[in-house]
Amino acid sequence: MSNESTRAKVREIVGEMSPSGKRDVAPADLLVEDLGYDSLAVIELSLQIESAFGLRSMSQGTVPDITTVQDVEELVVQALATPIDAA
Repeated sequence: MSNESTRAKVREIVGEMSPSGKRDVAPADLLVEDLGYDSLAVIELSLQIESAFGLRSMSQGTVPDITTVQDVEELVVQALATPIDAA
């Protein structure tokens, strides 16, 4: 999967799960302010993304640093590029 298709899939998942009901999300959209995510919804989103991309548990230390859709995209792209042994 290319980086752009990965990013598009992330945006699709973020939009589908958006508590605000906004389906067409942009990389600059803020998860909390624009899309209505709260801490529980962010955890649910991370679990869905892990499942969709076959990732191991995303680092809980990075979750608080995620504020935009682009942050989620970057985290997934980096996780897919990191060998499992290095995670």
